[in-house]
Amino acid sequence: MSSSLRRSSSLRHSSVRAGGRGLLVVAALLAAACTAPQGGSQTGHDGLGTGDGACEETSIVVGSLEEATALGFTAGEVLAQAEGTFESPIVWAPPGDMVNAGPEQGEGEITIDVAHGGGAIRFVESRFVESRPRGSNDEMEGGPAIAGDLCKSRIEIDVELTIATSGGALAETVPAILSSSDPRHVALEAELDPDALSGSLVFTPQREGWALADLTIRGGMAAGASWGSIGARLEYSDGEVTGAGFRSFASWPTAETCARGGLPLPLDTALLAFSAADVLAENAEVAATFTWDQGTTTRIALSLEAADDVACVSLGGEFDEAGMRIPAHLHLVTEDGRVDLETDVDVYALADAEGRLVDASFQSVRLRGVAPDDFEATYGITGFDVSGYDEASSTVRGTFTGGSSTGALEVLGLTVPECVSDPASNPGGGCEGIDITELGGGTWAP
Repeated sequence: MSSSLRRSSSLRHSSVRAGGRGLLVVAALLAAACTAPQGGSQTGHDGLGTGDGACEETSIVVGSLEEATALGFTAGEVLAQAEGTFESPIVWAPPGDMVNAGPEQGEGEITIDVAHGGGAIRFVESRFVESRPRGSNDEMEGGPAIAGDLCKSRIEIDVELTIATSGGALAETVPAILSSSDPRHVALEAELDPDALSGSLVFTPQREGWALADLTIRGGMAAGASWGSIGARLEYSDGEVTGAGFRSFASWPTAETCARGGLPLPLDTALLAFSAADVLAENAEVAATFTWDQGTTTRIALSLEAADDVACVSLGGEFDEAGMRIPAHLHLVTEDGRVDLETDVDVYALADAEGRLVDASFQSVRLRGVAPDDFEATYGITGFDVSGYDEASSTVRGTFTGGSSTGALEVLGLTVPECVSDPASNPGGGCEGIDITELGGGTWAP
């Protein structure tokens, strides 16, 4: 999930490439499970290859929930996170252009029950096996190292999953697999037969040639919370051209807030040594001295509150930092009356090896341009001449430290060219870039 916890560099004068013509994206789905028959072990290669090798997995039956494993925790600890009943809001995806699901729409409720019932328990040892000798440049390529982070040994438990939605679309009881490489959270996966559902869920192709290939539930549990999605692999064929795609039909507890990575956990859940609610409470109201680019100073007040019911939590790994991304609303007001800005930000709270909060920063979620005449009313910022640009915008970024803050506000002028193919001989190559010019702003500090 590195993209959700790595902070972007500051925005400077730059060009942004706009998209070209719509492209049919064919999604290659890499999913595999190497499980052993009861009473023995099995060795095989799963689907997580990098071009330099693959994950080799050895699956060994575990005799009981209490039996120790090489991971340092037991299957009983895994089951304790997942067994029982979970209730959550669920959001059904809006209609798409390939295959749609019904009859439920919008927001609803989902109930999940996980029962062990004596199902098989496995310890799956996963290690990266290179398919060729490493050369002098392999350290820079990153393939084996990245695969090593993906090849994670785990405990797997066969369970029974009962899943029901408030509108009756799903009322299913199916086999499922729990898996965990970390006792703090558990992954859940189950396959459904779309032609043998007990609920009223139906699928309707929106274009000729698209069909449902499979239906999968993927999710997880941690600290009494549950999350997941109901999705399907789609296949396309018109007799000559074939393709595939993936469609998420529903997700819980929210609509893909953590699609960029992380575990979607309630704000008050402290899977680390702190929760998102702790971060927001510590920095809910902050005051600082604001200095305009011209040197004049004033006081600024910052108010921070959650924009969602969940935060996206990472426990860390070789390529991830432990911490969380918190969608939030930020309100900035200066005493001189020139700024009264309400904007959406992502707050990134990073943790140390013991899970303690060490750094919290924030940045604007997106660059949103408006007509120059609408800039002051939209952004609440005065004193800037944006009339010479097609659009105008602003960004904020900064840090929080123990109830204090440093940061910067920038006003931007956007020159938006017509969408002319660049070059003309490549009509699918995108459009000329949007030119971004910094018009000024200011910084603040305690």
